[in-house]
Amino acid sequence: MSDLKVIYFEGCPNAGKAINLLNDLGLNFEKIEQTSLPDGNEFKNYSSPTIMIGNKVLFGAKASGGGCSLHLPSLEQLRDALKTL
Repeated sequence: MSDLKVIYFEGCPNAGKAINLLNDLGLNFEKIEQTSLPDGNEFKNYSSPTIMIGNKVLFGAKASGGGCSLHLPSLEQLRDALKTL
């Protein structure tokens, strides 16, 4: 799952929870911290946190200018979403 990534910004209350979910599943993933990205980077336009594989958003959303993801998946929901890929 090398294409798995979590997009977030520091201070986001759900970012750590999303990262913990991925760690609990024992997955390798890339962390993309939005405020460290240059202007114009496409990953700045996703809610925090967003969990993606390749170009497919599993949880979170594309949102002009970013923002917060209000709902996180449970461990089981995330596991099930990854099984369908």
